[in-house]
Amino acid sequence: MTYEQAIKYLKSLTKFGINLGLSRIQELLQRLGNPHHRLNIIHIGGTNGKGSTTAMIASILRAAGYKTGMFTSPHLHSYTERFLINGEPIAEARLAQLINDIRPHLDNMVTEGFEHPTEFEVSTALALLYFALEETDYVALEVGLGGTIDSTNVVTPLVSVITNVSLDHMDYLGSSVGEIARVKAGIIKKGVPVVTAAEGIALEVIQQAAEANYSRLIRMGKDVTWSPLRQE
Repeated sequence: MTYEQAIKYLKSLTKFGINLGLSRIQELLQRLGNPHHRLNIIHIGGTNGKGSTTAMIASILRAAGYKTGMFTSPHLHSYTERFLINGEPIAEARLAQLINDIRPHLDNMVTEGFEHPTEFEVSTALALLYFALEETDYVALEVGLGGTIDSTNVVTPLVSVITNVSLDHMDYLGSSVGEIARVKAGIIKKGVPVVTAAEGIALEVIQQAAEANYSRLIRMGKDVTWSPLRQE
């Protein structure tokens, strides 16, 4: 399979649309050997700033000398930009190879009666497999949509991050900030610290979810403060 064929195949999967849920990605990852179990992940969600926060976290880890993977979406110029290791996008030939390896599992799933995974689910699986095969030290993983049943939410991270919460994707996530916050708080895992800059009702919802999961809540500007190293 060439890179062009791999991209054409990935784009063909958009016909399955947005189909939230974890059963398909869990099944696919199991068939791939559960690569996410071998990764140290920082999971980043929220309404605004999650992409830039993911990039900053990856940059900090890379500067500290760690081999760092980063998965974000969508891309700007090339599909390879979604899968970075130490700031470098996946090679086109490697992406094609991984799609070639993954595709038989997708075909087998459909043959066995599973729904076909969506384009984002396949991209998520590709990212997790790539980072595991490359033996990254850490991975900065950006949520695609929402949290609770986003395909990235199969991971148990070292830290969860919820940047903030406001009204977005209301057709999928809810009609109020509180409802949307509950969906985004779905990335909080038992005993895993969560960092947030959310305020108001969103913070209350996140705090309740953190307490229910016995997770330490770190509030930016309250539990953590900062100051510039120098004045420009």
